[in-house]
Amino acid sequence: MTRFVLVFCCISMISLTSFAQKNKEVIIMDFVKITTGKKAEAMYYYENNWKLYRDAAVKNKIIKSYELVEARPDSLNNFDLILITVYEDSVQHAKSEENFAPLLEALRPAGPVLLNEIKPNDFRKNVFFKIVKPVFYSPARKRN
Repeated sequence: MTRFVLVFCCISMISLTSFAQKNKEVIIMDFVKITTGKKAEAMYYYENNWKLYRDAAVKNKIIKSYELVEARPDSLNNFDLILITVYEDSVQHAKSEENFAPLLEALRPAGPVLLNEIKPNDFRKNVFFKIVKPVFYSPARKRN
């Protein structure tokens, strides 16, 4: 009986540890409103800077993944884009500022490239951001 209890406890601990490991990601979601008539400038900026930085960050294991999604217009129309950055865990997230700084400097030492020299504050407004973590997800979701 003692062996059974010991085996049961070990299996339970392994299962709980495994479950916890799957749900330790930290996800940052930035909600952005594009200034009227400035979509080309915004999309150029995100594709030629934000995406470039995140591609390098994934390669250097600074972040786990990223995604930029466009919102369909609705009656509120309070944001147009959601910029999603996924970190492996809270440690990777906590180090993001110090890890991103040298990367940004190396990739764009003169600063971000802009379309029509229009500055980010003139083509977008960061409406709000959320820090979220997954509770559960479908088995089909790709895991690294």
